[in-house]
Amino acid sequence: MKILLVAPPWMDIYGNYREAAKLGCVSPPLGLAYLGGAILESGGECRIVDMETESVSPEDLLEIIRAENPRIVGITAPTPVFENARRIAAMIKDRFPDLTVGIGGAHSTVVRRAVLEQSPMFDFQVCGEGERAIQEISAALEQGRSLAGVANVIYRENGEIIENPSRPLVENLDELPVPARRLLRNDLYRHSLPGKESAVYGTVFTSRGCPFQCVFCSQHTMFGRKIRLHSLERVISEIRTIVEEIGAGHIIIMDETLTLNRKRTLDFCAAVEASGLKFTWEGWTHASTIDEELLAAMKKAGLIRLSFGIESGDPEILKKIKKSVTLEQIKAAYKAAAKVGIETRGSAMLGHPYETRKTAWRTLKFIRGIKECLQIYLNVACPYPGTELYECAVKGEGGMRLLTTDYTQYKRYGDPVIEVNDLSSRDLKRLQTIGLFYFYLTPRRVWYNVFKRAGLRAGIKNVLAVLIGAFNALSGKRK
Repeated sequence: MKILLVAPPWMDIYGNYREAAKLGCVSPPLGLAYLGGAILESGGECRIVDMETESVSPEDLLEIIRAENPRIVGITAPTPVFENARRIAAMIKDRFPDLTVGIGGAHSTVVRRAVLEQSPMFDFQVCGEGERAIQEISAALEQGRSLAGVANVIYRENGEIIENPSRPLVENLDELPVPARRLLRNDLYRHSLPGKESAVYGTVFTSRGCPFQCVFCSQHTMFGRKIRLHSLERVISEIRTIVEEIGAGHIIIMDETLTLNRKRTLDFCAAVEASGLKFTWEGWTHASTIDEELLAAMKKAGLIRLSFGIESGDPEILKKIKKSVTLEQIKAAYKAAAKVGIETRGSAMLGHPYETRKTAWRTLKFIRGIKECLQIYLNVACPYPGTELYECAVKGEGGMRLLTTDYTQYKRYGDPVIEVNDLSSRDLKRLQTIGLFYFYLTPRRVWYNVFKRAGLRAGIKNVLAVLIGAFNALSGKRK
């Protein structure tokens, strides 16, 4: 059976910062590659279309479907992209009414059967991990059976919506098929890196799950809070494929917290060195989980960039959002990373529950004051379904006011869908823009990002994209 997997266009979620996002946020749809691997493992055929990165229009997609003639089209979508997925699915069903169209991803997992209740263009949805589900869906349809009994699936039959039981999370991740990265246009996924204007990169999961309780995160709805692991042998094997077959010299490790287990991280570094593979790598982690010795070992094994979640510069707000880190730990983490020569990034957020203009400015001053932090993602809090933040916004806790339930507006860059205490939506948007100027327009960061990091041409391109987006946001232009 032939299955077409689709990632819808998503760049609009960055609003005025769309051009900046093109340069730094394009990433291979690794989740679809896992599904593709599962389809191939069960003897099926698969094609993956990343509409944004491949510049595939809805009309182009319809032509691909006509030429490929798949039995199933599966679409993935987080909350802000869900309406795009609905529109594309509606076009597909209008042109190919007998085609089975399904939806999966974080939004479907959280919202559950309401997806099918409100979206007649979908025949089924997958909730949670989908590798085994897609195999069973394919087998059932190929044999002319209904989807009854296929765990993690909600489906439509004879005018009714039927919700099947959930399946346990896969404990041993090595049981999952290897992601079918060869189905991706790997040459399109590029980043500027320290010393390189543009480089092809690949992505790897070494684990799933996150034990932290941050109120703004919904990852636990997909992967749970318990950490589940790929063996290091499996991880190195995947990296070898990326380096030797795809030709990428850089890896982004997609784990929620890269250094959660210190010994495993050290063992990974040793395995990288023993492999003889030549590549650089990066990831995200929690500031409370690193130390200088660990960072030195990671640097020796090829780590060149590490990102920390700062989220707020106010200690009380950090407690309210259950970040489980102190300002002192954050500052120490950046100092340690800089000391061993690792480029650092950070992410911070405005508009938390209990936020005020005063606490927001504490955040802006705090991130500017971390001189070792060279790049920042400054978001406005967005109450995605499945998060405690969403519940706070709905209930009005912490001074929050939810302005809309239109998921197309749920973006961290654009017009915020929340207000909190003395901060209106417009205030939050302006503070976000001012904060980006305030952070980046320091001599140290201008010198590093424009002239030193990846060459003058890449530096000018990256900085102009951010600044133009910021100017447009300040001037009130909307995208």
